[in-house]
Amino acid sequence: MQESSPDPSLTQLDTQGDRNAHQLEHLANCRLRMIVVGGGIGGLSAAIALRRHGHEVVVLERAPRLESVGAGITLFANAMDALGKLEVADAVAAAGAPATHSAILTSDGRELTKMPSDLLAGAVAVHRGDLQAALQRAAGAIRVGAEITSVDQSGDGAVAQAADGTGERGDLLIGADGLWSLVRDRVAPAAPRYGGYVAWRGVSPVTVESGRLSESWGVGERFGLVDIGSRTYWFATANVAEGETDTSSERKAQLMRRFRGWHRPIAAVLDATPDNAILRNDVYFLDPLPRWSKGRIVLLGDAAHATTPGVGQGAAQAIEDAVVLASELARQDRLANALAGYETIRRPRAELTLKLSRRADRAAQLSSPLGWRLRNQLVRHTPERVQLRQIGPLVHHRLQ
Repeated sequence: MQESSPDPSLTQLDTQGDRNAHQLEHLANCRLRMIVVGGGIGGLSAAIALRRHGHEVVVLERAPRLESVGAGITLFANAMDALGKLEVADAVAAAGAPATHSAILTSDGRELTKMPSDLLAGAVAVHRGDLQAALQRAAGAIRVGAEITSVDQSGDGAVAQAADGTGERGDLLIGADGLWSLVRDRVAPAAPRYGGYVAWRGVSPVTVESGRLSESWGVGERFGLVDIGSRTYWFATANVAEGETDTSSERKAQLMRRFRGWHRPIAAVLDATPDNAILRNDVYFLDPLPRWSKGRIVLLGDAAHATTPGVGQGAAQAIEDAVVLASELARQDRLANALAGYETIRRPRAELTLKLSRRADRAAQLSSPLGWRLRNQLVRHTPERVQLRQIGPLVHHRLQ
């Protein structure tokens, strides 16, 4: 992995205008200059895919340095297939652990249902930092410390302007800057909506059985345990008001109280997690946008279609976006056609992901004791074929 210094953070704006609209009518014959705003999973995946197609790519990341962030992530077969297109699937699989059995449990550990094995085939659970590191190694140079304050476009290019007054011009600007995207404001302004619950995440040295992927459901609360190799990724949720705050020093104690009495090894996993390594985030999503691109600016990942984590597909959909966008730019003759083709292919899957995730949220986060009992009975008696019919189209999908 190459990482450039943030000083200076950006090159001076190219004002020559040597790219023009006529050139972009024949994309197959062009080596384009791409500006990717955001160095997360989606932005790094886009950089890999676009560079593999011969384009010049500048990745602009606001963080002053590239560090391992986040907790864990489960990558189902569709995500691993997309990573295979980027030639990083083997590295990611080596850093994680196969997810071989999954179940939904009650808070006292009784099994409500199992995930059909077909839905787990090829799934890998990994530390999010290890996934990001594998993508960074393949993505090439990244400009850090580049805090983008505005983006704009003209007939012959798109521009990202930085806080220090410098900027970058390219033939296409890709907004991969996440849920609170600045780039989205230039395409289809929209405010994220609160999903109704908060999520805590962490990684514990206490291990669970190999291949485990489980969620335990209470009343308006969940706790998940995921084997990621020699460690356990865990997550917890609760229905709370938007914007409640705490400090990192308070989180473990609060969680220990909240999940007191839940089945083993939840207490041990929590207790062994370093206090300052527990993340807390309100959960948000985006209603479907009217469009994903405008002129020479296009959105990708959470900037275009942020979802809740209900079906574990957020990162997967961003990686798929990157592969399809690069493919359409290679396949189409005109930029407008490539962006339209990208959205036509990707929008139905992104909207299906959001629909299923919100449905899962409503079931898992039920806060009524009566609803909790009815839900548990319904989940316990739901046939496997229903899960296969609902989730199968997401995880069994393979990119062309």
